[in-house]
Parts: sequence; C-alpha cells; structure tokens
Amino acid sequence: MNRRLKHAIFFALCGAYLWNATLIVISSLSSTPRPRLQPQLPMNGISQEEQSKYNDIVSSHADIPRYTEEMASQAIRSAPWTCGDPDDSAVDPITNQKPMFAFVHIYKTAGSSVRFFFQAYSHICRKAWMCLIGCTQVKPYSIVSTPGEGEGVRDWDKCRVKNVMDRHHVVESMGMDDRLYPTVNNTILRKSFDIYGGHFRIGTGDNILKNNSNIHAVRHIVFLRDPMERFVSGILYERKNDVNQSLTGTVDLIKKRIRGSRAADDYWDKSLTYLLTPKQSEEFQKMKPAFMKAETTKKISPREYFAEIKARATIHNLHKYNVIVGMTERMNESMDVLKDVLLANRNEEHQTLLEQHANVTRNESNKGKISTASVMEALKIDKEFMSVFEEYVKFEKIIHDYAMSMHLMQHGLFVKQTGSSSVD
Repeated sequence: MNRRLKHAIFFALCGAYLWNATLIVISSLSSTPRPRLQPQLPMNGISQEEQSKYNDIVSSHADIPRYTEEMASQAIRSAPWTCGDPDDSAVDPITNQKPMFAFVHIYKTAGSSVRFFFQAYSHICRKAWMCLIGCTQVKPYSIVSTPGEGEGVRDWDKCRVKNVMDRHHVVESMGMDDRLYPTVNNTILRKSFDIYGGHFRIGTGDNILKNNSNIHAVRHIVFLRDPMERFVSGILYERKNDVNQSLTGTVDLIKKRIRGSRAADDYWDKSLTYLLTPKQSEEFQKMKPAFMKAETTKKISPREYFAEIKARATIHNLHKYNVIVGMTERMNESMDVLKDVLLANRNEEHQTLLEQHANVTRNESNKGKISTASVMEALKIDKEFMSVFEEYVKFEKIIHDYAMSMHLMQHGLFVKQTGSSSVD
C-alpha cells in the first residue's frame, strides 16, 4: 500500500470518527430536554384579553424544537456569489433572492475578531460590509417597510453606521463628512450591501428582502460563549480603565453582584438583548407585569418562569432563523464553517489572503494582567458561590447548550462533506 493511499484512509477514518463523536454529543444534549411548560397558568387581577395573550406566548414556546441534519445542511450551504466580482448578480436558489448575511454580535463573544474578518472578506472578495452600533433598542415600526420601489423608507430608529466598505473599496466611518452611507434602512442595505453586522437584535432585517418561502432570506450568523466566562469577561471589560483593579477585588465584586441579583430572584439574560426580535422584546416588556402575577408552583417563582419563557423564545429564534452558529470556545471550527459558506467560488490567492485574516484574533477589551481564566479559577474555589453562579446563568446556559448542539451538527456536516477538521 503506497503512502498516499495510507494517508487517504487515515483522514477518512478521522473524519468518520469526528462525525460519530459529534452525533453522540448532539444526542446527549437533545435526549434530556427540559420538561414541557404548562401552557396556561392563571393570573390574578388582569383582563381576559391579557390572560389570552399570555397563554398564546407560553403555548408557542412550550416545547424545545429539535434541530435536524437537514436544517444544518441548509444553514451551511455555500453562498452562490463569486469572490472578487463586485458586480455579482448571483441569486440564492433556495430563497430566490440575492445572498445577504447578518452578523448578530452578542456582547463578549469574539465579535471584534469576527467583524475584522468580515471587513477583510469584503476587501478581498469585493462584497459590501456595513457595521452598525447602538441598534438593540431599534423600534419595530422603523424596520417594517417592505421591499419595492416607492415604499415609505424609514431609517432604523436609534441605529448608527460605524463604518462601511462597499464593493469598490470605498471606505467610510463615523465622523467623516459627505458620507454616501450616513444612515441605515432596508433600501440602502438591499441595494448596496451584502453583509451587515453589529449589536442589533435577530430579525431586525426581516424586511430587507422579499421572503418568498418559509426560509428567511437574510441568513443570520451568531457566535455564543459559555455564559459564566462571558459574564466575567464583561465585568473585566467594564473595569478596564480602573487602575486599582485586582484579581481579589474583581472576584469580590462578581460575588457581590451575583448574590445581590439572586437575592432579588433575578436571572442573567444578556443574550436576550440580541436573540429576541425587536417585536418580541417589545411584547415581553409589555407583558412582564402580567407574567409577574402568574400563579406558579412554590418551586418556580414568577420571575423564574418569565426568565424561562424568554429563554425558550430565544431558542425558537435560533431554530426558526436556522442561524450559522459559531462558538467562541471552538473558534477554529467556527471559522472553518464560516469560510466554507462564504468562499465557495474563489481562487487560491483569495483563499490564502482570507486564511491570514481568519486566524487573527483581535481583543479590544484591554483587560491588562487579569484574564477571564484567572478570575474563573479563583471563583471556582468557592463551591457554595459557584452553585449560586450556576443558578444565576442557568437560562443563558440552556441557550448556550442548544446553540452548541446546532454548531456541532453544522461542523460535523462540514467535516463529513469536506474531510477537513480543526483542533481548538
């Protein structure tokens, strides 16, 4: 047996092993779903109309949806456009629309690195990229204009354009005069851009393209991260300019905040800023007083019940939008999938250039000497506190674990289809 054949057999066996391991992990994550929520709970002191609306929200998210291999295959399908062609008129055969991607940047999930990647990608492949900031509070009325000439165009309320790079390498950023793209709305994105990203909610761009099927025309990309690490990283970022910052002081601050939140029966829900749609966010805010009046069991308080309903709604969104899921703790795998989606039609030069940018990690936190890992190690010494911490982030953990199952399915298919693999 010659050496080349031996290598081929070796890589084939490795691919098969990784795929089987992926299926085992996915099975373990989905085989023990959380129990189905009771669809209707009586509430005191609210109208019949409010009770009916409450029941509709609870019932629609009572079950955790099952993610399938068919969905994963659809999520990671290659973009039909050609890298390097600024006048590309390719159409996605599934949606019958131009390809468009939305990167939902969740706080402290390697977003700076991914935004840098998209900016480099737009330059190399001559696709147009728009980076947005301040959009999580966008009002639903401002994003509802439908595609087509002559519609009433509204700018996305509260959104700001941080920077852009169009297909002809025109670069603009905040503070520049006479900008071509000083604002953002559905028409600007539909006519001039291929990828947009930033801190905004999933589904914000639902009306950019016509939706001729049950598949969302705008393809969403989301990165998530272990919730405990993400919480700690957020605290470090918040205190990055504190010259008196110390490991002990940071640990004490985290313990104080989390114990105070749990004393008030609060749960951490940072992902919900990004993974509930603008309309859902508005509806939940209006319905919160009613949820607080629900007659729950003694083991589940109204606040806990409300937190779980929102977490389940988020999971439904991940499933409904069939997002391309990246996981910060599995960054190499995540970037491999993303590159494969975006670089179906490219030459070797494009591939080499993008590989260089995809392997660059940008950390804009400037945390100094204190790392997330060192804080986590110190926290884990206090086992009593860690049980409180776990309770505080448990609904974020449910979201994270479901997203991980999606990622493993998507990356497993990538390995199966390409015979490639990355080790994080």
